[in-house]
Amino acid sequence: MSDEAAQDAERQAVRQIVNVLQHRFPSLTDRAVAEHVNGVHQRYASAPIRDFVPLLVEREAGRELTALADQQAAAPRPRESS
Repeated sequence: MSDEAAQDAERQAVRQIVNVLQHRFPSLTDRAVAEHVNGVHQRYASAPIRDFVPLLVEREAGRELTALADQQAAAPRPRESS
C-alpha cells in the first residue's frame, strides 16, 4: 500500500472511530467527541509505525471520553426555578 493510500485509510478509520464514539457517548456533543478523537490522533502524529494507530486512538479516546462523561454525570446540576 502506498503512503498516500495508507494515510487515506488511517483518516477513514479515524472518521469511523468518531462516528462510533459519538453513538457510544450520546451525553457528549458530537463536536466534543470529534475534537477529542482528533486530539488523541494528533498525539500519534510522529509514530513511525502506523498500523495500530487507529486502534490505539479508539482505546485511548474511549477511556478519556468515559471519564469525561462520568464527570459530567456526577457534576451537580443547577436547580430549575419554578
